[in-house]
Amino acid sequence: MWKCECGEFNNDDFELCVSCERPRLSDTGRQDAKSKEPTTRSIFRRIQDFILFDIAFCAMVALYCVLVDGRLLPLKSFGPVPDVFKTTLPIIAIILFQILLAINVLRMFYNSALNSERHTFLLQRIYQILKENQKKKRGDE
Repeated sequence: MWKCECGEFNNDDFELCVSCERPRLSDTGRQDAKSKEPTTRSIFRRIQDFILFDIAFCAMVALYCVLVDGRLLPLKSFGPVPDVFKTTLPIIAIILFQILLAINVLRMFYNSALNSERHTFLLQRIYQILKENQKKKRGDE
């Protein structure tokens, strides 16, 4: 745990304060960036990046289809293009890319759900310990 200037206690994995969103100043006890758990904001940023990359890739495939079809540039400059390259390969490329995009997003949500479940178990255990301590204090008094 680290304490922010505003007085809020934060988890060691977070670089920004939960309440005021100020960056963490001290570097003590810091973990590597690879082992850091993603926050909700970073997850949505990654999803936005995936979607933008998907749109760009689909636009490039569409441009390829237009170029190969010969509507924008004459086919003579490219030479003969088999019909398989005109129709089948762009469709396969888009389908494979959509599958990879879905797998990455689902993997990110799965990791987030696992981390959330771990935190839930930890908080339940802390709550049980606090309740047991309160019962012991009531029994002593």
